[in-house]
Amino acid sequence: MTPEIIDYGQFAERLRRHQQGRPRWELLEAIQREWGYEDPGGEPGHSRWGGENQKHGIDWALPVPLALNEWWDSPLNSFAFKPRLYWVHTQWPPKISELEVAHDSGLLAGGGGDRRVCVFMSECHYSHEWGYLAAEAEEPDPRVVVSVGGAWVEQSRSLSEFLMQLAFERMPAHYGWTLRVRRAVVDADPRIIDRLRSSYRELGLLPWQERGTDALSYGAPDAVIRHGRGPGADFRIVINARTRDALIAVAETLGVDWTGEKAIRPPSEVPQPLEDLGPVSLAEGDADPRGRWAVVSRGPASPPAVPGAAAALVPGPGAAGAVAADQDATTLVAGDTDGHVHVLETDDEHPETISLSLHRAPVTALTCLKLRGGKRLVLSGDEHGVIRYWSTRRKPLRAPFARRRTPVRALATAQLETGPALAAAWADGLVRVWDLGSDAVATLRLGTGITHLGLDPDAGLHVTDADGTSVLRLDPAKLWPHRDLRLRLDGVDWGSLWTSRGPGHMVPSLIGKVASDDKKTAMDAVHDLYRLLVSKEASSTAAVPAIPFLVELMRDPDNLSRSTLLLLIADLADVREARGGRGDAQLAAVREALPALRYLHDDPEPPIRWAANELEQNCAASPT
Repeated sequence: MTPEIIDYGQFAERLRRHQQGRPRWELLEAIQREWGYEDPGGEPGHSRWGGENQKHGIDWALPVPLALNEWWDSPLNSFAFKPRLYWVHTQWPPKISELEVAHDSGLLAGGGGDRRVCVFMSECHYSHEWGYLAAEAEEPDPRVVVSVGGAWVEQSRSLSEFLMQLAFERMPAHYGWTLRVRRAVVDADPRIIDRLRSSYRELGLLPWQERGTDALSYGAPDAVIRHGRGPGADFRIVINARTRDALIAVAETLGVDWTGEKAIRPPSEVPQPLEDLGPVSLAEGDADPRGRWAVVSRGPASPPAVPGAAAALVPGPGAAGAVAADQDATTLVAGDTDGHVHVLETDDEHPETISLSLHRAPVTALTCLKLRGGKRLVLSGDEHGVIRYWSTRRKPLRAPFARRRTPVRALATAQLETGPALAAAWADGLVRVWDLGSDAVATLRLGTGITHLGLDPDAGLHVTDADGTSVLRLDPAKLWPHRDLRLRLDGVDWGSLWTSRGPGHMVPSLIGKVASDDKKTAMDAVHDLYRLLVSKEASSTAAVPAIPFLVELMRDPDNLSRSTLLLLIADLADVREARGGRGDAQLAAVREALPALRYLHDDPEPPIRWAANELEQNCAASPT
């Protein structure tokens, strides 16, 4: 489906309507959604207290504006969920700046009053601060000022407008296509600015003041153009667009070259595409080409039976969205349309219903499982595609267990011979089955229309649709071929090892993703490992223990990143500039694996044959 084209040339009208009394955060929500940010589910990773909480410079008698408190408490606060989108530092409580407002600045009514500024945010290099006037602290949504050249100037007409504008400054560069035009190019052809002003309308926002850019923004169909007018603007024109075609249309209108190699930067983050599957159609005898499952029976619809007492856990009639019980019906779970999950352990000495707000959308699927030793797991899915994980004797995991951009339709758990397992079905027909002990996951494209899932201890997956229930016999060895590898990854103390970007905590997770049956996930993981592990100076101590795992994945003919993965292994052998024993150890680790990879010289894919040759040459070289 072709996405709706949004003409940001009309943004000034949207802003005007917003200023005339629309809900305070409506425009922020729209901007985030339009540029690709999605509510990640789960809990914020950054709180208001996680910023610079200095003990001095705070006037505790001043109130904090309502809008700032609302922003921190709102799930629309994308900074709290993904701070790296923003590259700013927050201050809580807002501190009093040493720089006061000048009498002649025009910011103070009548040139008098309280000249102090309450700073709530700083640019990432601390080159300037954003704040609001202490004289306006009691207002619900006061103006925002910014420090520029040792003076305060107005940045936004309100706090809510500033926080929306900040998102508008950051998100298009992250989620959109980008073309940046250097100052020298524009200075050589001033008509570029004339074409900008004649072809596009201003967004209606005040110029963005950050590190001397003084940037005025214009809108186009599916694109925004920023004209950096200040001395700090190395790029006089920056085009961000929701699509590549929209960016090229603006570039051609302005008359700037976009054809150079890597001139256009693609989005840094692209949502995973949904499946395009037809209705589920399973018949006895059907089997997966890879031997992961086979249909052993097909019969009338038989969804899992759940005691009626589970639905009674939800207060109010008609509010229950999903119910579940564990294998002996001693744990009852219900989810409601407000996103709450309610749990009752009936075998507890003093049974009491526990209710938590785990979702920001109606709960659509639930499952629970009692493990050996009495530990109980509850997993819940919602209309936004989020799955949350909760061990009832502990706090729920803050981050979602899984998330896709389509509703969760069914969940099921069971204790298999291999350990606890989870199956989940989404509305687009994708089913995933996890080995919870190792996080190994298999992706099954069974089709749309699944209403219930069941999982039994003998690895039988019961798939119910509107017309009946199919029982699929699962083969765990083929379902999770890298389960043992993932368990062995946990045996390495990665936190004590080093990468080019710090401790090696991320390495095992990335190696696990290299085994993904989603090609983009696997390729992205290889690229991330390349940045962490490859160094001609062999500064990464995490590389040596990682190499055997990478080689093992390379030998898997079904791996979806083989040519890039082999280049990673080859470059890990290129330590000719290394000093000391680390380079020798890294080269030795790759050389040890070389005999097991030599068969790739005859691989049918030319990129793999080329990478195999690179590997051979790098292993033959000796560090100086």
